[in-house]
Amino acid sequence: MTTAFAIRTLIEIAAVLFVIFGVLHEQKFIDFEDKVIRFIAKRIYLRKRKKAIARKRAAQQARRQRERELEEQRRAKIYRYVA
Repeated sequence: MTTAFAIRTLIEIAAVLFVIFGVLHEQKFIDFEDKVIRFIAKRIYLRKRKKAIARKRAAQQARRQRERELEEQRRAKIYRYVA
């Protein structure tokens, strides 16, 4: 018996148990499904938010770097005429 077959068998057994439990305790199973869906939706929302914040932060850092480089070029130009 390979590992993949064993894992597949365990998943099938768990699915059958979930179906049996769902038939016997329908409301509890619906509440469980709702919790799982809320958990997954929250994770997706938080991941998207973190990516958006990271993208915004990267854009701000790039803008600051460009501003610093332009300031250095402007100062170099001024000092070139002064020196």
